[in-house]
Amino acid sequence: MSERNPPPSGPAELRAQLDAGLAPFLTVIDRLSAPPLTELRDAAGWTVRDHLTHLAAWADGVAALLRREDRWAVMGVADVTPPSTDLDYDRINAQIAVQQRHRSASEARAWVVAAHGRLVAAVAALSDEQLELPYDRYVAPFTADTGNPVGMSIAGNSFGHYEEHLPWIEAIAASDGRR
Repeated sequence: MSERNPPPSGPAELRAQLDAGLAPFLTVIDRLSAPPLTELRDAAGWTVRDHLTHLAAWADGVAALLRREDRWAVMGVADVTPPSTDLDYDRINAQIAVQQRHRSASEARAWVVAAHGRLVAAVAALSDEQLELPYDRYVAPFTADTGNPVGMSIAGNSFGHYEEHLPWIEAIAASDGRR
């Protein structure tokens, strides 16, 4: 979470930020022309489309987690097993990028919107108390009593994640000499 958008203080604020978090991000995306979306790359070699598929996969993963499904399978990531503290995020992100490069920019944008909708629906199905449970309570065997609230993962894989990627996306767009 950034200083501009600190972690939510509780379930009500989480829901409000989740509801409001997608529109400003899409406003930026919708102003971009084709070259920044699929041709121009950032220092990591990602296009805007790659950023979009990355964001969608992670949002879908947390939505699956909240439904107590295997988030990694939903994300299409192989060979990931808990505990979540031992994850190689660079490897996971590389898998997602390679698997999703077949999508067009419009398909990637639509996936972000759909994944966000699935996450909102998964959050809506939970009580305030469930949103304050530790993240690992949503991972088999579903018994953890300590750790960060799952709400932090929701925020970090939705509105906080969109905000995190905006500077990279804007830098890609700014590198387009035709703008």
